[in-house]
Amino acid sequence: MTMSKPPLLFGAIADDLTGGTELASMLAARGVATGCTVGLEAPILPGKTAHVILLKTRVIAAADAVRQVLEAADRLVEAGARQIFFKYCATFDSTPAGNIGPCAEGLLQRLGGGVTLFTPALCETGRTVYQGHMFGGMQLLAESPKRFDPLTPMTDSNLVRVLQAQSKGKAGLVPYLTVDAGPEAIRTAVREKSARGETLLVTDTIRERDLAAIAEAGFDLPLMTGNSSVAAHLPPAWLAHGLIDRKDLVPAGLPAVNGPAAVLAGSVADRTIEQLDRFAQGNPLLTIDLASAFAGADVVAQARVFAERHLPEKMIAIATTVPQASVEALQQAHGRETVAAKAEEILADIAGILVRELGVRRLVVAGGETAGSVVKALGIDRIAMGAYEGPGLSRAIAHLPGRSNDPLALMLKSGKLGGPDIFADVLQDMTRSSAIAPAIDAWPPIKTITGKAS
Repeated sequence: MTMSKPPLLFGAIADDLTGGTELASMLAARGVATGCTVGLEAPILPGKTAHVILLKTRVIAAADAVRQVLEAADRLVEAGARQIFFKYCATFDSTPAGNIGPCAEGLLQRLGGGVTLFTPALCETGRTVYQGHMFGGMQLLAESPKRFDPLTPMTDSNLVRVLQAQSKGKAGLVPYLTVDAGPEAIRTAVREKSARGETLLVTDTIRERDLAAIAEAGFDLPLMTGNSSVAAHLPPAWLAHGLIDRKDLVPAGLPAVNGPAAVLAGSVADRTIEQLDRFAQGNPLLTIDLASAFAGADVVAQARVFAERHLPEKMIAIATTVPQASVEALQQAHGRETVAAKAEEILADIAGILVRELGVRRLVVAGGETAGSVVKALGIDRIAMGAYEGPGLSRAIAHLPGRSNDPLALMLKSGKLGGPDIFADVLQDMTRSSAIAPAIDAWPPIKTITGKAS
């Protein structure tokens, strides 16, 4: 029997902005009308099938993270959301204190679901889970560059163990042979493990079809958790179970935006360093010296001079990204959180100058924490997402307060994702409009040279 569609079918809460916009763009690529707001103040407007609330809770105190996540969930449920999805990083970025476990348990208690799944895998980039252990390609998580993350160093590859250390309830595993057997086997395992008191279940996930099976098995749970990739497989399940109709699907489109262009990079990921190096081969790059900033140098003023020299004729990049050894030296001198906060503050101040004073209208921000600081500094509380076109490729349009007729083309990118030329390519793509048909029957979409999905 076809079920009537509620005012809002699906509500997601993201613990950072890059991952949250990725999730919204994946839903948009599926043809799902998706709203996307920043923080807890922006209203959830009617007329959408899904809504994503972007928070910046990954590395704040666990109690504050739980409070914000629960408030977001209450707002989504009040708007009619049938299921809540808690989105976190594909590499399970967290500390022994949280915040993934505490937030998920808080949501589980609030929603009354009893049991939930944890599916962080992003198979199209090689981030998989087997026997409860996370891999990045051929490397175990704890042997990958993630062990050097400046805020959430991941030194244990066993996600069940990581989750258990953060949680009061009992963590468990849905092993690969069960996942590979399909949705009914997963549902049976969930019931059996829940009966034994295992309520926080990590799912082994190796292939894209595993994500589809997990989504089909969990589409009717009050709470699901994971990376964007498993949520991207929910729309086909909604379609199959009559929660949406094909007539509900809409193309994802964005207008062309011209104007000065800039990249702001705060991520210390090796991939971001590679991308900046490639961008600098044809475009001006300024690397902020954080050590001099701590010594009192006005690095924001230096960045202004650099930007005024090159804009609007050239695309520019400004970064606090430095090699790992330099990051560690700064952390030893000033503390991990202090260094991260300093870099975010500097780039947020520079963003205000670029956008408000120098007219930048095409902006790429690399790094989840940096993205949160930049968007807050610009006063953006609502983002219109385009379609997901591949890892790291989630274009959007935002409107600055008081400038509804002056759009800002925006992309918030995880530091770990995207090809070497992503910065220049995306800034050029922003000058072209896009209209991409719903990819409800095939996933993931593949970006072509023209920026379309096939």
